[in-house]
Amino acid sequence: MMRLRFLFLGFWLSLASLQAQFVCFSDSTTIYTFEGTQVPPMVGEATFAYQHYRVIVGGKFLDPLHPEDEAIYNCDMLIIDHERQKTYILPLSYFPPFVDDQFAGVNYAYTMENDTAYVLGGYGYDLAKGYQTTFPTLTIFPVKTLIDSVLHYKDYLNLFQVVESDSRLAITEGTLVKIGDYFLVYNGREITPIEEEFTDCLTVNEWDFRGQLRKFSLKKTEGYLEVDELQICNTSKVFYQCMPDTWKKAPVRVYELDRQ
Repeated sequence: MMRLRFLFLGFWLSLASLQAQFVCFSDSTTIYTFEGTQVPPMVGEATFAYQHYRVIVGGKFLDPLHPEDEAIYNCDMLIIDHERQKTYILPLSYFPPFVDDQFAGVNYAYTMENDTAYVLGGYGYDLAKGYQTTFPTLTIFPVKTLIDSVLHYKDYLNLFQVVESDSRLAITEGTLVKIGDYFLVYNGREITPIEEEFTDCLTVNEWDFRGQLRKFSLKKTEGYLEVDELQICNTSKVFYQCMPDTWKKAPVRVYELDRQ
């Protein structure tokens, strides 16, 4: 399914309370601002709350009049200001490589520690490859700094740190927790098309990670973040093997996220 290039306003005219407009493939880095905070029903998004703000990454829009119809990918990052009753729309076209595709996907494993958001994996359209797949990507960004940058119309595209093209991060529908220096990913699955040799056909392969726990940390090598200390425990009976002797850093506050 190709990522769509049109305005969503007409699609949602039936919703009297909706005042926001969604923009796909904008030709600029313009931040669009609309009055109101009503967003169409969504599924599969990652949501991060900070004070009276709500940041939405990815997900699909549902048509409330025809819920049986296929939902439409959200190809913008949304910041909702409930105090000022405004919605800020950040088109993904000029986001860093790998982040632009990932943030237009669904069903991430994600969490937030202090004001830092972590978005792992997810499923969506890979524009370069030309098909839908599970993203082998972990994206990190500071929620408060992003919000401040958007409110003051400052550059925000350099705020994103990316661990890219690591197949061990290709997980959708999982649960992510960060404790100290370590990440724990529980459950999930991977859906990845494989090109058949000597043909142009794609075979969709799926791996089920239910009951599996993955533990890893991050290290910086030559200025780039990469996965370190990865360990996979395939059943609950051996989960203790994925627990480090020490979490290195003392655990800090982890926000409870709205995953509905």
